Amino acid sequence: MVYYGDEEFGYKRVRERRRPENIDYSQPAKSAEQALESLMATCARCERCISDVRRSLYRWRMRPEDYEPIIARLVRERFVDEGRYARAYVRDKANGSGWGRRKIELGLRAKGIPKEIIDEALTEIEPERQADRLETMLYRRLVRERDKARSAYDLRTKLFRWAVGRGYDFAEVQETLERIMAENYEPETESV
Repeated sequence: MVYYGDEEFGYKRVRERRRPENIDYSQPAKSAEQALESLMATCARCERCISDVRRSLYRWRMRPEDYEPIIARLVRERFVDEGRYARAYVRDKANGSGWGRRKIELGLRAKGIPKEIIDEALTEIEPERQADRLETMLYRRLVRERDKARSAYDLRTKLFRWAVGRGYDFAEVQETLERIMAENYEPETESV
């Protein structure tokens, strides 16, 4: 651990980042065979992409030259399939987490999935279903935030930022928000 400042002054301990030059490869946590077996078991239970496999190998202090043979075998035996992973990721994030198209795309890009595979996987998102989900989520958020907002402008801004942050398209959010605000929000009038 590395301390930034004195501990007595309340500075937090910060974990030192492991860099490849600082890792002791002479004592790997697992042998190549053990790593391969562990990864096969993990990939059989749930989908993994190549970057997830690399992260596991790095965490186990495997030598970088051992990565490629292990990854090649996992891909050859179809334990790892980037297209299958991308489709599962899209279904999970769109249906389960309620993410929009843009956030899902950025998440897959961060995992190192090729653009062609991402574009193909994103075709599984049904636009009508996503629009209904956005409307439902915005309505719930409106009900929750209605009393906290100081004005209709503040409420609209807060809901808009939230929906765009979830990865929904700017124009789609604007259109849906206008409709929901017109139907469900009545600004409080000041009594005289």
